[in-house]
Amino acid sequence: MQPKKNGNGRSRHGSGRRKVKGGASAAALFRVFADQTRLRILRLLDDGPLCVGDLVEVLQAPQPTVSRHLAYLRRSGFVDTQQHGLWIFYEVAPARSTLHRKLLECLVTCVDLIPEIEADVVRARALRRAGGCCPEGRRLMEQFLQEKQK
Repeated sequence: MQPKKNGNGRSRHGSGRRKVKGGASAAALFRVFADQTRLRILRLLDDGPLCVGDLVEVLQAPQPTVSRHLAYLRRSGFVDTQQHGLWIFYEVAPARSTLHRKLLECLVTCVDLIPEIEADVVRARALRRAGGCCPEGRRLMEQFLQEKQK
């Protein structure tokens, strides 16, 4: 596949963006933190995996919006997925670089600046206690997590 050309005939391969060792560019990692919804999602996933339906309910946001932010988080390396039965659960990915690790550490401070986070956490805990939007998927996921810890 040929690299695409920009208007002046040069290849777009050399965009000048440098990737951080182990993944996304530093700019892409910082862009994750430029959006409140993504920060809210990361904070909720910090307490454990959730499916899209659970996040939609907790964030009180439309499903396409939540899915778009999850895709962005996944592309940037902040979120991983696990499929259990018919359900896909999202979880915070392990840090792939020093910068990534430091940003995850910063998350604790950043979320204190977002007023909705406290209410999100309360709703998520209640939802988890109730089994979430897909109890069968949650049961499979919890079974997997228990086996993983052994």
